[in-house]
Amino acid sequence: MAADIEKPATRTTVVTPSTPAQTDRNALRWGVVSTIKAPAMNVARFIAWHLDMGAAEIVIHLDEPDTKLAERLAHPKVRYVQCDDVHWAQAPEKARKTHQLRQAYNATHTYNRSKMDWLCHIDVDEFLLTEEPLAHHLITVPNDAAFARITPVEMLASDDPWNKPAYFKRARKHAKRTKHEMRLIYPTFGNFLPDGFISYTGGKNIARVGLPNVRIGIHAMLQKGAKIINGHALPDVVIGHAHAPSWDAFERHFDHRISKGSYRKKVNETMVLNDVLNVVTEEDGDVGLRAFFDEMCFASPERLDLLAAHDMLVTWTLDLDEKVARHFGSSGI
Repeated sequence: MAADIEKPATRTTVVTPSTPAQTDRNALRWGVVSTIKAPAMNVARFIAWHLDMGAAEIVIHLDEPDTKLAERLAHPKVRYVQCDDVHWAQAPEKARKTHQLRQAYNATHTYNRSKMDWLCHIDVDEFLLTEEPLAHHLITVPNDAAFARITPVEMLASDDPWNKPAYFKRARKHAKRTKHEMRLIYPTFGNFLPDGFISYTGGKNIARVGLPNVRIGIHAMLQKGAKIINGHALPDVVIGHAHAPSWDAFERHFDHRISKGSYRKKVNETMVLNDVLNVVTEEDGDVGLRAFFDEMCFASPERLDLLAAHDMLVTWTLDLDEKVARHFGSSGI
């Protein structure tokens, strides 16, 4: 069912207004929408980061209703939606069947009611990264673009990426590197994972608000079942994806991801991550899986040097706990 959201059979170009709703970069308003099931500190860090980035509104759909969390993390620019039976009673029956469908429904519902100029649908482990205010980039998007496209960078596991320098790697296709270079950086697995990522490489969208009959998916916008293709890349904005920020996180999510999540085998795919992980675990068990993690996900000095030498390393100081304390108090989440 998730494939129906992200891989429609047809494509379309959406007609956008000849004059955008906002042409003043200092007045442009953008927001974030997310469907979240995560510890309170993860939610607080996600919100605090994007408030500091300049988000005018953040809409958090709590996939597991939690009124206490909403009260603890109350903020005038943050709106919480409790995804309880009352919430889902208004939705088509199939909308709540999978996490991907719940995400798409919630994001689309928010989009259709948004008062923002732009809306970004991302997850709790994703952080918009840009040196300049995001509004300064969005104001440059051509009028005929329905969305702005942002490429991902994948976080490497390190001691405390939330507060100390966080290290992210770029995908081969985005860095325009050769497969040979990938084998130098990842000598064991680079031949099998040619982009060097264990999560998605396709990027995500910041959608222009106000377009008719639009459905907001995870990696795509659709109109009447067809994928919208008139977008515009934002080269100076990336999305930092904290997919496996530690060995514990990677190990904790592994079984779900390989059976039902992002590591599962997709239809009509050749040898990819699922096959590699199955071979590794079948032959070497947990020892093999840890070796895979250390090469592909861990910010070792050797890996950081190799990535930097090939212009594939992005370093950012998130300083998230300071931001959380500033927005929500220092008494603890």
